[in-house]
Amino acid sequence: MTNENCLDGLRCPRCGNEDRLYIVTTVLADVTDNGADVARGSEWQWDDASMTRCPDCDRDGPLNEFRTPPQLPPDPEGMNFDRAAWADKAIAAFRRETGTDREDALPDLLCDLMHWSDRAGYRFDAALNRARDHYAAETAAEAA
Repeated sequence: MTNENCLDGLRCPRCGNEDRLYIVTTVLADVTDNGADVARGSEWQWDDASMTRCPDCDRDGPLNEFRTPPQLPPDPEGMNFDRAAWADKAIAAFRRETGTDREDALPDLLCDLMHWSDRAGYRFDAALNRARDHYAAETAAEAA
């Protein structure tokens, strides 16, 4: 089964189960002395640190350990892990400075780079196209 919703990109790293996982979540509850109900409009929330367990093999750990590794493009120069690490340092510095969360960090940084480009006299679209060309060259399969 290929998941496309709540379990998209998740599977047990031990047994490969991707049909069902137990995830510790947070939900707003309406609690009275008589009991508790999920509050109206409340959403289930979890993140990469949420404890997770596979019901098939009992493997447990943080949710990020259940994420399937992405299929990476070729790396003919053997430099793309370094390039990603440099970008990670830039994202981390941006997040520290702005307080943005991981999910919004890349789009927020790109937006701010657009503002920077406006003020610095750069054409952002041209720079982005040039970056795409660099990425294509850095991930091209070696010619046979």
